[in-house]
Amino acid sequence: MIGLASCGKEHSEPENSVEVHVILGQSNGLGRAYSFELPTELQQPLQGCYIYNTHSGKFELMQAGVNTMSNKGQFGPVVKAAQLLQQHKQKDVYFVVAGFGNSQLYNSGSREILDWHPDSNELLEQSKETIEKARAALVAEGKEPVFKTIAWWQGEADALVTEHASAYRANEEAFFASLDKVTYLGGTKRVVFKIFSDLKSHPQAGAINKGKAARAAADKRTVATLETNGYERNPQDRLHANAAGQLQAGTDLFNAIKGVK
Repeated sequence: MIGLASCGKEHSEPENSVEVHVILGQSNGLGRAYSFELPTELQQPLQGCYIYNTHSGKFELMQAGVNTMSNKGQFGPVVKAAQLLQQHKQKDVYFVVAGFGNSQLYNSGSREILDWHPDSNELLEQSKETIEKARAALVAEGKEPVFKTIAWWQGEADALVTEHASAYRANEEAFFASLDKVTYLGGTKRVVFKIFSDLKSHPQAGAINKGKAARAAADKRTVATLETNGYERNPQDRLHANAAGQLQAGTDLFNAIKGVK
């Protein structure tokens, strides 16, 4: 439970509070699945499911392939996760999605190769700014945002180089520690997606996943480490989950966060 107990009574959140969930990462976190392959009901605006649109600076009803922060006509795990969470909670749910395709966590030491490492002040700082703008947008609507979870699906770019993979656990620890410096993110639970480890093109994927698992095992706030190899993928692009794969990813994310208090 985020917050402090007082006088022996459980802390209750304000009546105008809303739960916010964050998804960060590379292209699979954003989604490269095609929305036209979705069932009709998931192609429509999802009632009670809101996503922060970085272009409008506002929260909007979520619609796959329109404002889900992936490329036009594409979607990621946020669609199914939001639909299931709204049905489970029977109240409005809010999501913030931020990511960058083909981006590494390892500090590149160069502005020409942007990365997520906190010492770089690049992609992670940009994502923090997006989260802050989303928080401010809710406050402007008279709501009290309570950030509950951060999901992280990244690592493919680091799986190309042995040195990057060897440093992955330490770099992921630094990544989450940096997010904790944001006061309202300090109590969030974490969900970590592993990366596909069956691709010859990414020889260090196994090492990346071991680093993820080791960090998560030592972190009580990581509520799930999700296996991804079973997700269905695009036949011509085995690096990315297709529509069925992203629906499964969203279902797994929902199951990981539905019980977070």
